[in-house]
Amino acid sequence: MLISALLITWGILSAADFFYPTFYQWLDIGQTIHEFGPQNRYKDGFETTVMIQHVDYFSQIVTAINHGGAGLTQISYPHLGQQIPLLRDAEVRHLQDVANLMTKLFSVGGIVFTLLVAVIAFKIKKGRTFSRVRAQITQLIGFVVVVVTICWLIGFKTVFYWFHEVAFPSENDWFFYYQDSLMTTMMKAPMLFAPISGAMVILCCIVFVVLNWLVSLINSRINESLLPNG
Repeated sequence: MLISALLITWGILSAADFFYPTFYQWLDIGQTIHEFGPQNRYKDGFETTVMIQHVDYFSQIVTAINHGGAGLTQISYPHLGQQIPLLRDAEVRHLQDVANLMTKLFSVGGIVFTLLVAVIAFKIKKGRTFSRVRAQITQLIGFVVVVVTICWLIGFKTVFYWFHEVAFPSENDWFFYYQDSLMTTMMKAPMLFAPISGAMVILCCIVFVVLNWLVSLINSRINESLLPNG
């Protein structure tokens, strides 16, 4: 259920571009672009672009990741009458790795969701009991607290770097300095990923609770329909 909730959460947040416009203002990403855009060693003129363009570029990256990486090389920004590719080859390879990872996760998630539905249907048919929603919430809160505490003790940045080392091919770069990457500058990495992670945790918990409530509701309605009249 939690895995299904997490993938549903990714889909919802993807549709909202992970609240990038809001976090853009919270983190003053425009100032970061204004400061580091002129320092970029490979691309010129990005500091002349504005927020509405940055939001569009981020949205294009999200869309490309959710479609197997298609379109990453076509993302560009205008400068002196020309369209300049936003991403360098190393950045495209990294984002392609992210897209490949998400494709695998959604493939596994599809299997997990199918098994989840099958188990729920089996338990309802057999009249098995489900854990109460309140108990599920308590367990979920405990799980989240434990995970966050462990990450805090180890160090969120350390965990972030460890995940990248484990999840992505070692031959491809995933760490980029602001002076070398407009992608990193535009995302103010890794700062942007902190509020995005927070939003994912909160929304995932909500989706998890809603899914459990729906299962409980469906189960009770079916049980009521099976009760003899009178």
